[in-house]
Amino acid sequence: MKLVKSKSAAVARLALAVLVIAGLLSFGSPAQAQVFSSCATFAEYHQNDWTIYNNVWGNQGNQSQCLRVNSINSWYVDSTQSGGGIKSYPNTSVRPGTPLSQMANAGFTYNTSSAAPSGDDWWNWTADIWSTNNQDEVMIFTSWNPQGPAGGWGTQIASNVTIGGILYQSVWQADPGWNVLQFIPAQQNNEGYVDALATWKWAADNGRLRNTTFDTMQFGLEITSTSGVPKRYNLNEYHAWWTNTSGGGSGI
Repeated sequence: MKLVKSKSAAVARLALAVLVIAGLLSFGSPAQAQVFSSCATFAEYHQNDWTIYNNVWGNQGNQSQCLRVNSINSWYVDSTQSGGGIKSYPNTSVRPGTPLSQMANAGFTYNTSSAAPSGDDWWNWTADIWSTNNQDEVMIFTSWNPQGPAGGWGTQIASNVTIGGILYQSVWQADPGWNVLQFIPAQQNNEGYVDALATWKWAADNGRLRNTTFDTMQFGLEITSTSGVPKRYNLNEYHAWWTNTSGGGSGI
């Protein structure tokens, strides 16, 4: 009986020691710190060829947005916006600056999460691909609010087309001073893969681009309204790449 008690006491002391050591280790190993944080309107974080932008280009008055960068592959914004009109487009960007004929590959994988929508929240996660001198903008939507079927603006030029494995229920074209194409998928996704070059090629092959140079590739969040209260939007994980026919390129 004494032996059993002795063993029990020893086990208890060992368990306590393990807990103490684990506690010390947890205090000695804090969570990974952010590599960048700024509430500046046009704050930027750079790593090699890639840039993360806060990009609060349409902010009105006393509204705010802060960018927190965990790594070049992960960031989030805390944003407070209200009223109509796009206020910001925080995004990750790279500039291939390569003619379409010399492009070999371009795409990305993404994982996003957004604050639970309420009130007049209005936002959309979307890729933006630009041609030289911003003559053309190709928008590839992944998720949005308000919920329900999304509609583009301008003129609908196609419906139910599959590009790079994604079914787009509609494709729209508009001209607000430059050429804008909007690819609206049949289903929203918070994570997935987008073949950006295939989408660009579709636009070129269908005569919808003024300039076919694959100049800039971005992915981020257009925010119009958070109903006037702070909301958090996360790009939890983002990997993107591009290559050309000469073996050049870049990736994260």
